[in-house]
Amino acid sequence: MELKKMIKNTLMLTLISISCLFSDTSSFSSLSLGDIEPTLNNSTGFAFADSLILKNHNFASWAYLSNTSFSLSASYYAHSTENAEGVKSEYDRFTFEDISFALPFGNRHFFGFSYYPVSVTDITSVSESEVTVPESFENTSVMTLENKKGSISNISLVYGKGFNSFSAALHASFKLGNYDDVRKYKYTTYVWNSVDSVWITDWEKYFESSEKTQLFHFAAGGGFLYSSPLGLRIGGQFSVPLYSYVNKITGFERTTSYGTLVEEFSLNEYEVNNPEWPAEFGIGFAYNYSKFVFSYDYSAKQFSGLDLGIDKIALSNYSRNIFGVSYDPRHRKYDPYYKRMVYSAYFTAEKRPYEYGGEAIYDYSGTFGVNFPFNRDKTNIEIKFSLTQSGSAEDNGLEDKIFKLQFNLISSDSWRLKKEKYDD
Repeated sequence: MELKKMIKNTLMLTLISISCLFSDTSSFSSLSLGDIEPTLNNSTGFAFADSLILKNHNFASWAYLSNTSFSLSASYYAHSTENAEGVKSEYDRFTFEDISFALPFGNRHFFGFSYYPVSVTDITSVSESEVTVPESFENTSVMTLENKKGSISNISLVYGKGFNSFSAALHASFKLGNYDDVRKYKYTTYVWNSVDSVWITDWEKYFESSEKTQLFHFAAGGGFLYSSPLGLRIGGQFSVPLYSYVNKITGFERTTSYGTLVEEFSLNEYEVNNPEWPAEFGIGFAYNYSKFVFSYDYSAKQFSGLDLGIDKIALSNYSRNIFGVSYDPRHRKYDPYYKRMVYSAYFTAEKRPYEYGGEAIYDYSGTFGVNFPFNRDKTNIEIKFSLTQSGSAEDNGLEDKIFKLQFNLISSDSWRLKKEKYDD
C-alpha cells in the first residue's frame, strides 16, 4: 500500500510541477482566433455520475461523490497544418487544461471549484513577400508580422444537492482573460543603382501597433442529472451572462533603421462599449447495458451577432456533438488488473464560431481512453489518445491535423460498484 501511495504522490507532484513550469497559451486551432470552448475532454459527461467523470462540467453529477475529490489534467498537442497550396507547418504544445475540486457534506450536499480555459490562442502570421505600397511617392514596399496571443479562463464556484434519483447544481462563473495583438510593419524604399544595374535599399523604417485587451465576464447557471427507472440517465446544463467588462490599451510607435530610437506616436486606454458573452446550454444521455455505457452529448453557445470585445470578426453559433461508449469489466475483488480497468471511445463533431476563407470550420475527432485504478487510495489515472482534423484545405484553404495525448489524475471515493469490493 505504501508503494501505491508513493506512486500516487509522485504522479501528482510531477503533473503539478510540469504544469507550473511549462504551461503556455496554446494554439488549439490555427484556423481562428483561438477556440471558444476548445475540445478539452473528448468525452461525454452530462449524464454520468461516476468519479471517472469528475472533470465534466455538468456539476450536478458531483452530488454522487462520497469523499473529497479532485482532478488534474494536462495534454500534449502535436499539430500538422497545411494550406491549399501544400505549404506545411508542424509544431507541438504542452498545456495544463483543467483542475476541479469537490467537497461533499451532509446528506448529498457539496461545494465545488473548477478551473479550465475556454478560449486560447497563440498565432503568428507573416507576409511571405514584400508588397508594394500603393501610390507611394517612392519605390516603397512593406512586409507585415502579426502576433496574437492570449486566453480566457473559466473559474466556477459550485453548490449542489442530490436526492434519490435526481441531483441539481448552481454555479457562478468568472471568465478572466488577456489578449495581445501586435502588428509590425517593415517599410523599405529602393533606389536604382545605375552602375551595378540593381535596386538597392535607400532606407528602412519599422512601425508597430499594439492592442492589449483585458476581459471579465460573469455568468450564472445550473445543471441537473436524472436517473430514470429504465436505466437511462438524462443530464443538462445552462449558463447565462450577467455582466461583462472589456478594457483596451492601444499604442503605435516607430523604430529607426538601426533600432536606436523608438518614437511613441500614441497610447490610448478605453473601455469597450457593450461587450457580450454567449448564453450556453447542453443536454446528454447515458444508458447502461451490461458492462457497457452508451452516451451522447449535445452542447451549444449562441455567439451569432455578439461582440466579445476582442476584435470585430463576425461570429456564428457554436455546437458540439459527442458519441461515446465505455466498457467497465470490473466485477470481483481478485480479478486480474486488466479486468478492473475502464476503456472508452468517443467520436466528436464540432462547428467552430469562426470562419476561414468564407467557409465554416468543422472539427472531427476520434478518442480512445484507458483508466488505471489505484483501488485503496481511490485514485485513478486516465490516458486518452485523440486525432482531430480541424478545417479542410479543400473547403477552407487551411486544415490542421492534431494528435493529443491527455493525462487525467482523478482522486475520489465514488465507484460504480460498492467500494468494499475494491479494497484489495
